[in-house]
Amino acid sequence: MQLYKVDIDYCNYLHYYEPKIPYIENEKENRPFIGVVLNVNGKNFFAPLTSPKKKHLIMKDMQDFLKIDGGKLGGINLNNMLPIPQSYLERIEFSNIEDVKYQNMLKNQMKWINQNELRIHNRARNLYYLILNGHTTEALLRRCCNFRLLEKKCDDFMQEHKLREEEILYCYFSA
Repeated sequence: MQLYKVDIDYCNYLHYYEPKIPYIENEKENRPFIGVVLNVNGKNFFAPLTSPKKKHLIMKDMQDFLKIDGGKLGGINLNNMLPIPQSYLERIEFSNIEDVKYQNMLKNQMKWINQNELRIHNRARNLYYLILNGHTTEALLRRCCNFRLLEKKCDDFMQEHKLREEEILYCYFSA
């Protein structure tokens, strides 16, 4: 797996329909929205990462949040997954990151993510189907993005920008 950042304009487009997606334009910290790309329901879903915070150390892993290295390296916000066309993703090149501390954190996150790839994919797919089928608690539904709406808006976006469907398909990982 690789780390990616997403196109700001695309995120802001989806934010208009789903306010749980962070509005990332004009952030005070000029760090990009970084995450991993997962295959969910045959589409690319971008799952954002969060930097380490003290609360991550005491939080439990949940259906919609996966702690990276016990929370020491942050987490993966599966609740904020969003479908995204391949052409609106940019692979992170560690050599282009000037902040050495930040670069090292991302490298450590990436190492843990690659060691837990199957677990991450399974958790993401399970959450997606729980939310779509309504087989979960009201609290979890409130924390998660409306995946069905986001897929519709992604399809609309692709049609409006004349993107082909295969551009959103992601190669299945090998397990």
